[in-house]
Amino acid sequence: MADMNGQDPRVLLNQHREFQRRAEMMQQQMGMVQLSVEDCSRALNIIEELNNVSMGSEMMFPIGSGSFVYANISHTDKVVVDIGAGVSVETPIADAKDILQRRKGRLAAALENMNNTLLQLGQQMQTIESFLSRQQQAQGKVGSQ
Repeated sequence: MADMNGQDPRVLLNQHREFQRRAEMMQQQMGMVQLSVEDCSRALNIIEELNNVSMGSEMMFPIGSGSFVYANISHTDKVVVDIGAGVSVETPIADAKDILQRRKGRLAAALENMNNTLLQLGQQMQTIESFLSRQQQAQGKVGSQ
């Protein structure tokens, strides 16, 4: 990308469009990963709240779309956690917190990598834009002489 002299502007425009398309896809993926990070945080917060609840207590649990259901807590020492591939296991609260915190960490790292990739794509697009702008200005000066 450093030396663009001699490249066809149409090729550079196509590269720019491709970078832009990839950046848009990356932003969509980052949004989904961010939702997963928030989901892990919510689960961790709810697990923390279980420390303050006694068995048989009635609580409201979110079921999605801003809706809740009342439920009686029959166990405050175990939760069921998704461990991947559609498999969920019943595990002690401490283990569940560990699983969710590791998952949240992996998601945060993935989000950071995606953000770095997005920054690189932005820099590459900016380099192309700058080069094409300079080239266009140079052609304008040649055409006016």
